[in-house]
Amino acid sequence: MFSYIKFIKLYLFIIISIFFCNSSIAHEIKPSIADFTYDENYLKVEVRLNAELILSNIDASNISNTNSSPLTEIYDRYRLLDKKDLENSILESWKDISSNIDIKINNKLKTIDLIKIETQDVKNFEISRDTLIYFRVLLNQKSEHFTFQWIKNYGPIILRENNDLKLEDDLVTEYLQSGTESDPIFFKENNIRSMFTSFTKFFVLGIQHIIPKGLDHILFIFGLFLFSSSLNKLIKQITIFTIAHSITLIFVSLSLIKINSQIVEPIIALSIVYVGLENIFKNYIKEYMRYVVILFFGLLHGLGFALVLSDIGYRSSKLFLNLISFNIGIEVAQISIILFLYLLIAIKFAKNKYYRIAFQIPSSILIASIGLYWFIERIGIL
Repeated sequence: MFSYIKFIKLYLFIIISIFFCNSSIAHEIKPSIADFTYDENYLKVEVRLNAELILSNIDASNISNTNSSPLTEIYDRYRLLDKKDLENSILESWKDISSNIDIKINNKLKTIDLIKIETQDVKNFEISRDTLIYFRVLLNQKSEHFTFQWIKNYGPIILRENNDLKLEDDLVTEYLQSGTESDPIFFKENNIRSMFTSFTKFFVLGIQHIIPKGLDHILFIFGLFLFSSSLNKLIKQITIFTIAHSITLIFVSLSLIKINSQIVEPIIALSIVYVGLENIFKNYIKEYMRYVVILFFGLLHGLGFALVLSDIGYRSSKLFLNLISFNIGIEVAQISIILFLYLLIAIKFAKNKYYRIAFQIPSSILIASIGLYWFIERIGIL
């Protein structure tokens, strides 16, 4: 069994490691997006992706940041290429890349024909750039449906249908986990997926946005835990936080609020700083103000959650089902974190007379420091 002091040392080591291993927005791995259209002759696909990630052979299935990979130096070398050189590198590797993309028509694998490659002209190395790859697959009169899949290493991808001849509610939008094959998508029929399938996919997406990808949200929740080890108060705080971020998610989905990641992400980092500082000076803060602050930051973090769903789109007839399942996934992850911390720390150590001095205050200082580091990084100073 670890002694209390050994536990604190181990914990601080883990937190400090997270702090120094974190990386910039330019290295954050985001889902790729595949927009598809079709006519009588071709299925046409436009994939927006991080070409440097694919060319450097980084496994995007189990990390959220390229700096977590031993191949990060190769990734950085590709990031330094100008757009033309990068496009040429993709062209040279296209045979290998296309072999990792499976498009099946009527369950039969088909040849992919490259049309063109376009890379964003981004001069700032600290800002990630997208590459658009256009390709097509030949169809015939017997073509009924297709499926899409690419290798697990390429990470998750969002599959979206563009079709002016269909009602907006009938258009396909599907979030594919790394290496997952899509449901069959029919050319001449409306594509109706079961409510259970849709619920499950957005539920899992909500969990993954917190664990393991939402380190900033995890630290915010940890900050809430450090303010009070009372399970009753923790549940109240999480409930208020849930209500608040649910409100902003709904407002964004109804296009009543527009979001800008360059503004939202730095402010989320500042919210972590504030929560950490508030824990240090908790004796000077009235408890009801804590709930007001949580309500405000919940609204703010809801904008961060909405950024995840913005690329997927809100055009599905299952809009509210998807929002509910995504929110439930987030809550399952948040409550799991709170219960884990409560069982691991609060029950055994919270009543120790050295708890505040040896654990609560140092942890809050580290949380505030990490939040400040992220804020400076996200506004582009680092």
